[in-house]
Amino acid sequence: MDNYLYGYRVHKLDAKSRIAIPSHMRSRLGEEFVASLGLGDFISLYPQDQWEELLNNVQNSKLPTEKKKKISMYLVSSADKVNLDSQGRLLISERLKDKVALAGEKEAVVFGNINHIEIWNKAKFEDQVASISKEEVIDIMDELNGIGI
Repeated sequence: MDNYLYGYRVHKLDAKSRIAIPSHMRSRLGEEFVASLGLGDFISLYPQDQWEELLNNVQNSKLPTEKKKKISMYLVSSADKVNLDSQGRLLISERLKDKVALAGEKEAVVFGNINHIEIWNKAKFEDQVASISKEEVIDIMDELNGIGI
């Protein structure tokens, strides 16, 4: 099993708000996983272990209590335990769909982002990717190299 999630696919969002999750990403999600608002204009799908790690990191961080409450409220208030149907599709709640501009859309992007999956409005995803310059990526890689990565 791959430990990381990567790549993206454009999939149809059907009339019942279901979207197929690529087969190479399904095994990492597990039987039951968490769907939540992402830290941007997308829905995040977290394998249970990654969701628990995220919440533990927030709770054990050195952030002031008020900031911990805000990030916890943002993440947890939108979270649901979910699973895929027998055809590998996720039913997206109306609440989440409305928050990330998927209402009325016929397609969405399913993006594997290292330890979680993101579901994006296709146009917003394309804009986000296009806004990242090669120079920025090179600068960031230089920073990572400077800290031993």
